[in-house]
Amino acid sequence: MAVALRLSRGGSKKRPFFRIVAADIRAPRDGRYLERLGTYNPMKEKSDPERITLNTERIKYWLSVGAKPTERVQKFLATEKLAEKPIITKQTKQDKPKKKTLEKLKAKEEKLKAKEQAAAAPTPEQPAAEKPAEAAPTPEQPVAEKPAEAAPTPEQPAAEKPAEAAAPEQSAEVVDSETEKKEK
Repeated sequence: MAVALRLSRGGSKKRPFFRIVAADIRAPRDGRYLERLGTYNPMKEKSDPERITLNTERIKYWLSVGAKPTERVQKFLATEKLAEKPIITKQTKQDKPKKKTLEKLKAKEEKLKAKEQAAAAPTPEQPAAEKPAEAAPTPEQPVAEKPAEAAPTPEQPAAEKPAEAAAPEQSAEVVDSETEKKEK
């Protein structure tokens, strides 16, 4: 007969209480057992001495006879130095995130990096970023005005601003006149 040292559940619903028992491996979990060896109350704090009680003499006897403890019971025995700590192998795929989750994590990391770069970059480069924006011609401005805007002198910026403001109005008038021609 093969004997196992295992937990037998008792207690009410949502308030578990376990007996540590020596039982035939063919017996049901909460059914018939050979001997009660201790108790385990998971509802008590980990520091509480009454959380786990063990009858060490009888446990040593059952281990000498060849009883095999379950993983949980072996953990309890390892804390009392009655057995070695169980070797728990890692799950191969179940503990790793799925493909879609990995993609979401990558996207979040990229967003955070972009925000950090954007937060760090504008302060020193802000004036440099404004100059190319002024120098770049808008699609509405004629190509001939590019050289005049590309090399502004300290006196010209005040003179250019009205010219730039007038240019969009002129192009709007040209568009209005073209639409009137099409309507006729």
